[in-house]
Amino acid sequence: MIKFKLTLFLTAILLTACNQNKTADKPLKSSPLEREKVETKEDKVKNALTFINGYTDNANKMNKAVGMQEWVNSSSLATPHFKKELKRIMDEAYKEDPELGLGSDPVFDAQDNPNAFELESLDENTNYLIVKGKDWPEFTLSMKVVKVNGKWLVDGCGIVNIPNDKRRSRE
Repeated sequence: MIKFKLTLFLTAILLTACNQNKTADKPLKSSPLEREKVETKEDKVKNALTFINGYTDNANKMNKAVGMQEWVNSSSLATPHFKKELKRIMDEAYKEDPELGLGSDPVFDAQDNPNAFELESLDENTNYLIVKGKDWPEFTLSMKVVKVNGKWLVDGCGIVNIPNDKRRSRE
């Protein structure tokens, strides 16, 4: 009787192991929450505005602000290309003028800035955005976003990676 129970027990274990192997070879179906989120046009705008408004909030902290380069480098919404170009621009400016550097903020392309930005326009073909100050609508800023690993990131803003013909006038 013990041999029979032992044989039955071992058979059950073997069958269970075989079934687990069969299911392990099949790809698991994920729920909608587990699938990677596909970013949309709204995410393109949202990420650009989150970046520039976060940058603005930091800049407006004055003495409590994190350094420009440090803030940008810590942002998950900026491309490595953007971060590298900002560093290059700043290094070159301080090399030419160790006291003053650039003399303005390259991300704002200005010395002064609004307190917050909102979308003015978006070119879906080129992924250039124009944002304007909420409290200073005459102040506009060009931005460029690119999709990296399925996520929209800022690759240009102000004078950083923005060609002269896309930059906003400061007259």
